[in-house]
Amino acid sequence: MRKAAVSLTVAALTVSGLVATAVPASARTICDGGYSYKFSNESTVWEPTNVHSDWAQPGITITYNKTTTGTWSATGTATVGADAGVIFAKVSTQLSFSVGRQWSKTDSWSYSGTVRGNQRGRLMMYHKAASFTVSKIEQYTNCRTSTVYTTHMTAPAAENDNTWGIQY
Repeated sequence: MRKAAVSLTVAALTVSGLVATAVPASARTICDGGYSYKFSNESTVWEPTNVHSDWAQPGITITYNKTTTGTWSATGTATVGADAGVIFAKVSTQLSFSVGRQWSKTDSWSYSGTVRGNQRGRLMMYHKAASFTVSKIEQYTNCRTSTVYTTHMTAPAAENDNTWGIQY
């Protein structure tokens, strides 16, 4: 919201002994209309990628050594459509890292780990991501607002920030 910048004109009228004063135009609130985004529940999460070993039985040490492309795509983009780029840019400013629609990296991955417990598991590469809820708010020129949508999204970090672990 903004205050309209107009000159202050106060008119005092005396009618039958009563004084009426006009409200100055500069004191009225003017709403521009348009859209804004509200973010909540922001957190850093680690999402499984497409880079992983085969499944192994408990007690087995898995060694993964392969040149391949790791990828991970954002979730929740179907709801927000063309707003995704704006949302990623805005949430990136609120976090300590940049996010985008997709992360992709071709590299030689070489890791090992042992399957513990009594369940089978596999070596999995996880990629850093931002998890958050976003609401698109429409503001009308009469200062009223309505929520266009609210959705949960998870977006991958733009940088190559990964960790490995056993997925059970």
